[in-house]
Amino acid sequence: MTGGSGAIGGAIAARLAPDHGLTRTPAADVVPAEEFADVAAHQALPRPLMPEDTAAVVAMLAGDDAAAMTGQTLTVDGGLVLR
Repeated sequence: MTGGSGAIGGAIAARLAPDHGLTRTPAADVVPAEEFADVAAHQALPRPLMPEDTAAVVAMLAGDDAAAMTGQTLTVDGGLVLR
């Protein structure tokens, strides 16, 4: 995938997604629980995302298992862009 096609795909996903993904963090405590539930209902993984979800991806990328990955864009959004 080229940078251009990735940008187009991202623009389409952003346009079609009902909202941006939400991750339960202390900074997100101001977000009403109903909004988390609404976003989660639109994800392929129907639950609020936790910081551990992102941390697991970062840990994988920092380890030897991702040694052959280069120039990739990964989205940790519970499958929000799929719906």
